[in-house]
Amino acid sequence: MRLILSAALSLLALAGPALAQTAPRDYAALVEPVDREQAAAKPFQERLAADPADRAAARDLLLVYRRFGNVEAGLPLGARLAAETPDDREVLEARMVLATRRIDDASLFSKKAAAGDLLALCEGERKRDPRSIPALNCLAQYHLVAPSIVGGDKAKAEEAIAAMQALDEGRYLLLRANQALSNDDETGGKALLLRAMATLTDASDLAGVGMRLGRLGDTESAVAALDKASALDPADPFTLYQRGRAVAVTGRNLEAGRDALLRFLSGSAWIGGTNYRAAAHWRLGMVYQAMGEKPTAEKAYKRALALEPKHKEAQAALKALKAAG
Repeated sequence: MRLILSAALSLLALAGPALAQTAPRDYAALVEPVDREQAAAKPFQERLAADPADRAAARDLLLVYRRFGNVEAGLPLGARLAAETPDDREVLEARMVLATRRIDDASLFSKKAAAGDLLALCEGERKRDPRSIPALNCLAQYHLVAPSIVGGDKAKAEEAIAAMQALDEGRYLLLRANQALSNDDETGGKALLLRAMATLTDASDLAGVGMRLGRLGDTESAVAALDKASALDPADPFTLYQRGRAVAVTGRNLEAGRDALLRFLSGSAWIGGTNYRAAAHWRLGMVYQAMGEKPTAEKAYKRALALEPKHKEAQAALKALKAAG
């Protein structure tokens, strides 16, 4: 079921609203926010306590629950908001993200039921609006990766993908790429990703393309996709993290990678219920080390370990840095 978490929804939905701040001058100037759900949710909860009909506050609270992955509070709130305004796409995507997160969090014996709930949500939205891009995307991805025991059906995946073509060419090509990659066709998948890169206009989608191209070994195209994503939305958290990650791995455009990670760490590091703060400090340490700034790299590795003492990559990086002298 882990595959469903990573693939059932578009990266647009996983990224959420842009919350990253302006990049600080350097690591010493980095001021990290209080990045906890309780603090983020409090002002909206207080507004709802004063006025239970404040839909704007309820919607903002749902986006907080999406970012932090609060399934128990987010799913009922999302269902209520969807009943009031069924055409609100951001509410729909939040519900899909949370339903997907529920699969990942569920026990082994509960995953089938959780997967069924996600499928029912996507099918219900498709029935309500046959042209719903989020619903088609969800259904295509679900049926591509889900086993038959939880309703996975390759024919239904094909039907949803075909229906996407007339609605969103970029998303259609991205789904075709995912389909090819799920069938172990890396050559075809890469070609489709490159075509999608030329068509997509959403930063998070493009960052996802860059991530996939990097994993396929096409560094040049991966960097190009991330550069295009950054130009479209310089504050998109998912793009910032993926750009910094690519630089840490490739050692190219070090200053740009440093600035991306510093800006990412200046805002919330939660994306789709996962906290990337420790990972971002580790990646930033790699960038500083490549720049020859070993004392700063050491601080970044130590900060990652302060956040996650069992972060194996940061442990190994810090050990290697000290061994190198």
